[in-house]
Amino acid sequence: MSKLNLTKLLKNRLDLFYVLALAPLVPIQYFGYVARQDFFAALIPLYGFLILLFKKDKLSAFAEPDRVYRFLGLTLMLASFFVYYAVVLFFPSAQFYGVANYTILVIGLFLYFFEVSALKESFTTLFLIAAAISSPLVGKWMHPYLEPAVPYFVQVMWFILTILGIPITIANPRTFSLQMPDGKIMHLGFEAGCIGIDSFLTFSVIIAVVMMEDPSNLRTKLLWSVAGIIGTFIVNIIRVSLIFAVIYYFGYKNWGILHSRIGYVLFIIWLAFFFLIFSKRQAILGKLQTFWRRLR
Repeated sequence: MSKLNLTKLLKNRLDLFYVLALAPLVPIQYFGYVARQDFFAALIPLYGFLILLFKKDKLSAFAEPDRVYRFLGLTLMLASFFVYYAVVLFFPSAQFYGVANYTILVIGLFLYFFEVSALKESFTTLFLIAAAISSPLVGKWMHPYLEPAVPYFVQVMWFILTILGIPITIANPRTFSLQMPDGKIMHLGFEAGCIGIDSFLTFSVIIAVVMMEDPSNLRTKLLWSVAGIIGTFIVNIIRVSLIFAVIYYFGYKNWGILHSRIGYVLFIIWLAFFFLIFSKRQAILGKLQTFWRRLR
């Protein structure tokens, strides 16, 4: 039975397209996260695949390509496994099979399975992957320009941590002095990365892709994008607050693991919550309007 299903799958052009698009995500997940501990290097291609999955009905309407495009597509698919050797010349930290390889593979898959006009349906996926690749570089470039904002962020965090009952003072515009329960004073410095620029850039990339696909008007898209960015800033404040709470209540030694992982966990929860609310915005707005009319 399973053999018959496999044979049927291989004969189905669309299903085979998705199988070949999904298969490389395994090495990407391994090399991107397990081997290099680079969470977003593993996450972004997965988002790209999900966007392709949502386009299944649209892709089913495209005809098969001619032999020339099939040959070109097959060439790109095979070449995608060797992209690493070109990329590593410019980016020594590149993984053997990563997002650059996956980008070439997706283009090859489109040319091999669909007529060339179907390439327009790959744009949002490729934009997401390309923007995600460049966002860390953009973040590093922006760090010097964000340094003047660090003292203001320190003041915001001082206000919040004081409300939470954590005994903290501002030693200088970029450093906190935290009085531990045993009476010792610990100095903790801030830099531009603490503001959460990486989360902002990643969220901006993902929200830009979503808004490209959403049929809402421009005003609605802008309002929700601004709300999402504000929410991302609040999530980063929660992240920093949790780190300080762990340092104060559980000791300095335990904060390192939390610092490296809590941001990813909170960011994923925030993304899921934001897009859940965004997808049900009409129903939520209707309930709020009904509630407001009752109050009046």
